[in-house]
Amino acid sequence: MDKPPLDGWAMVICNPVSGAGRGLSILKSVRRTLDRAGVAYMHEVSSARGEVARLARAAVLSGCSTVIVIGGDGSFFEAVNGVIGPLDLDVAARGEGTLDVALGLVQAGRGSDFGRSAGVPSDVEAACARLVAGRTTHFDLGHVSYRSFDGEDRRRFFANAAGLGFDAEVSLRANAGSRMLGSTIPYLSSLLRTLLSYHNKNIEVSVDGGQSWSARANSFVVANGQYFGGGMKIAPDASLSDGIFDITMLGDLGKVDLVRNVPRVYDGSHVSHPKVTTARARTVRVDSAERVLLQADGEVLGLAPAEFTIVPAALKMIV
Repeated sequence: MDKPPLDGWAMVICNPVSGAGRGLSILKSVRRTLDRAGVAYMHEVSSARGEVARLARAAVLSGCSTVIVIGGDGSFFEAVNGVIGPLDLDVAARGEGTLDVALGLVQAGRGSDFGRSAGVPSDVEAACARLVAGRTTHFDLGHVSYRSFDGEDRRRFFANAAGLGFDAEVSLRANAGSRMLGSTIPYLSSLLRTLLSYHNKNIEVSVDGGQSWSARANSFVVANGQYFGGGMKIAPDASLSDGIFDITMLGDLGKVDLVRNVPRVYDGSHVSHPKVTTARARTVRVDSAERVLLQADGEVLGLAPAEFTIVPAALKMIV
């Protein structure tokens, strides 16, 4: 692990609506901590979707050493893509263009699954203390190429997990819902409502460039971290620093069987279900003749076909 990067100046970016509106009060705690430590910093409050990415990118281009995010998985997803910028995958894999900027996280969002996977304290004061006294390490990032809703080919990086199918449909509904009930309740409520109309999809899968195989699946999750959906342990053996994805495919589960097994996802025991398939891979491609939604770190991006690549040690993170 490296020494803390706060010998330069930091940019603090706050999503004010995260955590049922707790973002601004958490910002005050972060500022008090940085002020007491004598850290040079600037702060900004985002006001629209996509603005965290824009603010992070502007800070990097202005020479900051650290970007600190106050928010949830969606805000951190934006910050990652803002820091890295619109780079080619090969460029990012070589570490070029990122300017060696570290990211810090103070959890405030409806979903804090990346924070869980990365070991970021949920307690605000403890997280603030780590910003000053903590160290940095390098985590892997996922990269996904996909089809946008307007038919364009797009690409994004993600820190925690991406999913296709039912999972993405649930994320779409959860993101449109209330932010006042934390992360788990909106996700479960959205899961049950989505279940009423959702039909499993036929997909084609290829891992590490091998021969493709067909399946009828409820969800296909490509995980870098262990958790998603507000605390579900979707990939119990995943590591953020092992240079490989953990894949979990929920197969042709019926509605009753899916609901019955939801509690098992919280402790990771779902992987023993006969209709759940797991694998590990560095590259994954998923195609479908059907309309299959894609989400990454809880943000619904577009549609299959989607191609995933692990980028080892691409994220410099305060831990």
